[in-house]
Amino acid sequence: MIELEKNLGLANSDWLMSTREKLGLIGLLELLKPKTVLEFGYHRGGATKWLSKYSESLITVDVNEFVGQAEDDFPNAKSWNCPTQEAVKRIKDESLQFDLAIVDADHSRKAVASDVRGLLNHANLILMHDSCNPDCRKGMKDALKNQTSHGYYLDFITSVSKHDGLWGGLGLAYRSENPGLVNEFEGELSPYPMLALQNAMRLNHKIKSLLSRLNDRIQIFKNKGKVIGGKIRGR
Repeated sequence: MIELEKNLGLANSDWLMSTREKLGLIGLLELLKPKTVLEFGYHRGGATKWLSKYSESLITVDVNEFVGQAEDDFPNAKSWNCPTQEAVKRIKDESLQFDLAIVDADHSRKAVASDVRGLLNHANLILMHDSCNPDCRKGMKDALKNQTSHGYYLDFITSVSKHDGLWGGLGLAYRSENPGLVNEFEGELSPYPMLALQNAMRLNHKIKSLLSRLNDRIQIFKNKGKVIGGKIRGR
């Protein structure tokens, strides 16, 4: 996939999405052609480049110092160097509306829920990154399960169990006359439960391996202690 990214011109270490997530976002931008875009989570501007290319105006929000560079790199971008909840308050105060909003900032359950909930009245379509991360997914569900404005689908693009855990995936919520959880196919089952089980088994294997190595170290220290104790008693 790294080779494919290079061939497609998508290779960018500052864009923390998988190849299929990048392609999904670009395809969505190409068809949606949003005039106004909001990005929660600038990071280093990997996705911002494409959001700027396909939109007329863009606001990108992050607490890191790099977000200020956005206005220099992208002529249609405004950068807000602040927490997302401060940004939500400003959006409400200024009655701003967006064709597309991306949530990819603080990845805690509470923060994700707060970000999504805060944007429901201000975005026609909300794209949510890391929908396969357990905490992020719970936060998305917390915000979306009882709302009455958007249909939502958390398996728009699924992910895989990675070496550092279960990350990635794209979920989306779109303004709809039929709000709530939607399926693409009748009777479909989400791949997430099996993916989470697979990841848990993988983590258990890592924990067992770590405990095994720890026990080996403890045994080595015990053996050394016995040797030292024997020498002391021998004196």
